[in-house]
Amino acid sequence: MRSFVFGVAVSALLALGGCTKIEARDLIREGNAFYRDGRYRDAIEAYSKAIELEPSGVTVFWNRACAAESIVLKSKDREDAKARKDFADMALADFKTWHDRLEAPTPEDAEQAHNHRLAILDADERCDDLLTYWLDKHNKNPSEEALYSTIARQYDKCNRTKEADEWFEKRTQDFPESVRAYHSLAIRRFEPLFPDPESPLPFNSNMSESERIEIANSVIALLDKATLIDAKFRDAYIWKSMAYTQRALARRFGDDVENQTPEENLNRIFAREDSLLAWKQQKAVCDIDSLPECTSEALAAGAAGSCCPLPPPPLSAEEQAADAELKRQIEQQIADLAAGIAPPDPKKKKGKGKR
Repeated sequence: MRSFVFGVAVSALLALGGCTKIEARDLIREGNAFYRDGRYRDAIEAYSKAIELEPSGVTVFWNRACAAESIVLKSKDREDAKARKDFADMALADFKTWHDRLEAPTPEDAEQAHNHRLAILDADERCDDLLTYWLDKHNKNPSEEALYSTIARQYDKCNRTKEADEWFEKRTQDFPESVRAYHSLAIRRFEPLFPDPESPLPFNSNMSESERIEIANSVIALLDKATLIDAKFRDAYIWKSMAYTQRALARRFGDDVENQTPEENLNRIFAREDSLLAWKQQKAVCDIDSLPECTSEALAAGAAGSCCPLPPPPLSAEEQAADAELKRQIEQQIADLAAGIAPPDPKKKKGKGKR
């Protein structure tokens, strides 16, 4: 009799377990339908009920994690930060549960869970968690150069500009033969030179001329190091051209040559030199790409992609020679003034010639 009662009880339990599993599967299908329709909260509710009925499941945790993650990624309202955090916590926990319960997790499974985790932390603006993650990864892989830029960008997202700058610098120190390290730092230094998107000017008018020249000089010096390491690193020439152009725009001088100070007249020549140097960087890119100069016929035929659409140099050889001589004279004039030597009076020279 006892064995019979036991058998009936076991059969009842098995039947109950089967019904529970069926109900759980129905809830999962219902949740999937909600998910496809973008009704993520309804989907989470259905998945949660399925988990209550069948807590040993695996796939349902992945499904609920994806639904919670979708809410986090779409949440833009800062006033709803508490709810976003709760859904982020759910997604993070469920992705971990899913991975832990896999019978034979593959490296691809781990990478998927990892990528989802980073996306959630980023969307929920968990700067400290992300910094801890990337810094820990750097400590384990100090020779992985790409992590330096990742860490720097993460500091930027956390509004910690000083630390971000330090990591761009640190990359050049730890990888002194890396052209990418110098190139990344140069772009970082160049950023303040960009004009406001609403400004009609091609430079940042909120900075002084001396500040812009100083930044341009710093950018050029870094890119010079990059091209010394790799003379065919074309991106360095592109940014050098931009830096020379910005330096030319920062030179202050007027249109009235006769009434300019020696320094202003010297700036005029420096600006012309910078324009020529910017042109030479563009020419270097065409040479690296092995592109011939475009003819007017090629440009008219729309073949600019197969030739170098470079304008003529801004200064001829004769103009360069004339500028070099004039620069020598102005520099001598500035040196004489600094030494207290008065410049010759042009009126006296004219008068003397008439006697």
